[in-house]
Amino acid sequence: MIFISRDLKPDSPLRKWADEVGETIHAQSLLRFSAVPFELPGPCDWWFFYSSRAVQFAGPIPTERVRLAAIGGSTAAALLRRSLRVDFCGDGHPDRTAEHFLAVAEGRRVFFPRARQSRLSVQSALADRLTVLDAVCYDNQPAPPAAAIEAATYIFTSPLNVAAYLDSYPLSPGARVLAMGPSTGAELLRRGVACVWPETAGEEGLVGLLG
Repeated sequence: MIFISRDLKPDSPLRKWADEVGETIHAQSLLRFSAVPFELPGPCDWWFFYSSRAVQFAGPIPTERVRLAAIGGSTAAALLRRSLRVDFCGDGHPDRTAEHFLAVAEGRRVFFPRARQSRLSVQSALADRLTVLDAVCYDNQPAPPAAAIEAATYIFTSPLNVAAYLDSYPLSPGARVLAMGPSTGAELLRRGVACVWPETAGEEGLVGLLG
């Protein structure tokens, strides 16, 4: 069995792959989300989204006056589901995404609606090259499962999901561990858990590793 620390949509590439190969997937987010009221800190040129949850909790977005950026494909897809355009999409790797985003946004005013526990990866890397506007738009708290999950492969989708599970339970002996991207991978490695992650963050990249 494969465990992944996120809920999967019916058209999920990972679920489709599992159905094709006859693999069982246990999909369960280990976080609890809630909206946080916020105000836009000031006029800006861009809104930069770190996650699909930020898109969900950002409220009305003045698309006629700003451009929209996503850290990776899953976040871009969340914008499209809200019938919003995507003016910039990174590859899910914070350092590379920051470098590429700078090419279109250097010197601009960029608003980062984010989680309370965000690591501020992109905005910290660019703070001296553009004007950062920041606000917490949602809270994400650990919600560990009621019991340990026995799996042959664990896929963790964020550093906080890693903490939510490993602070409560051990991994199954000999299990393979994948991370959605480098930030999650770094947290696993910090805890002494060997893991790999795809070159491009997202479910398609995970399918490539699993297949």
